Amino acid sequence: MIRGPVLPNARERLWALVASRLAVVEQGLELVESGLDCSHGQLGNVDGLARDAAGAPVLVLLALDGDQLLTSRVVAAIDFLERVGGALATAVPEGRFVACERGRVLVIASGDSIATVAALRRIVSPCLQVCVLEPFRLAGDERFAVRWVLTSAALPGGAGVTGAASAEFEVPAAHRPLWETVRRLCQRLDPEVQLGGDRFGRRITWRGHLLGDLLVADEGLLAAVPGELPAALTCSSEVRGFGDRLVRAYLAARAGGVGATGGEPARGRAAAAGPRPWPRAANRTTPAGQAGQAGPLRSTLAATRLSPEEYSALGGTAHEAGPTSGTFGNASDANRAAAAESMWPPGAATD
Repeated sequence: MIRGPVLPNARERLWALVASRLAVVEQGLELVESGLDCSHGQLGNVDGLARDAAGAPVLVLLALDGDQLLTSRVVAAIDFLERVGGALATAVPEGRFVACERGRVLVIASGDSIATVAALRRIVSPCLQVCVLEPFRLAGDERFAVRWVLTSAALPGGAGVTGAASAEFEVPAAHRPLWETVRRLCQRLDPEVQLGGDRFGRRITWRGHLLGDLLVADEGLLAAVPGELPAALTCSSEVRGFGDRLVRAYLAARAGGVGATGGEPARGRAAAAGPRPWPRAANRTTPAGQAGQAGPLRSTLAATRLSPEEYSALGGTAHEAGPTSGTFGNASDANRAAAAESMWPPGAATD
């Protein structure tokens, strides 16, 4: 008598919360429309039709404890995608779907619906994904931790994968060499530099300090360091510029835990600003002479006064660096900087 009215009300409240925060679940995921009926009214609606960063359709379903039709509704959603997924680009023009991109069914569960989600592991489909939202409050603000319990990458082997960063970074084929160059640079910069995120976003960090972000969007591969707008990476010279700014952010973090823009500690700035949104119209680059744009690594280092810690990070020793106020200007230093720059792109260097 009670279960009937409670479940719909709980679903509406949860969907109102989740629908506005799909980007927290996956970078670039955005809602197109709510209430998709793909079972002729027999099993209830799919909660939302969304679009991911690659332009593929994503059918979003909420998993609530006591929802006995969830498994049937998920199977119906998978069947719907297999039958008409390729035609959604024409049937739903407002969704801006890319016709060649394969769709997915994404089930979002809460912490109290694990038993309901367990039944979904028996569904074998390459387009099914399941995650659990774990809400908590920090300094009075509600946040979510996303825990992936089933990803499409794991299905061929028959087992689920746990972890938010289990999915491969799905960079468009034309931009994959640029991504590999950035990845190799991060590996050589410091073994403790981490690359984490989801299938359409990567966050570059060092000991918890944010160094930069990479994002797949309609414009291609976008990149930014803290304090600047994301810009497209389309050629090796733009990757070199981004690499120079990553080095600056890394040296700033080593020098005292201050972000690339300086002044305010990174932890305080993140707490004050919260997650930084990525604007959709971000396909722009900064002119070479504009303030805030890093020049080539050779000229940057030649004009920079380095501390012993920064000098050590570039391959020297604190003894060679001299006093804290010393400059990077003698002959051996200049040769080292020139050698570092000549290794761009990293793929051209000998490991």
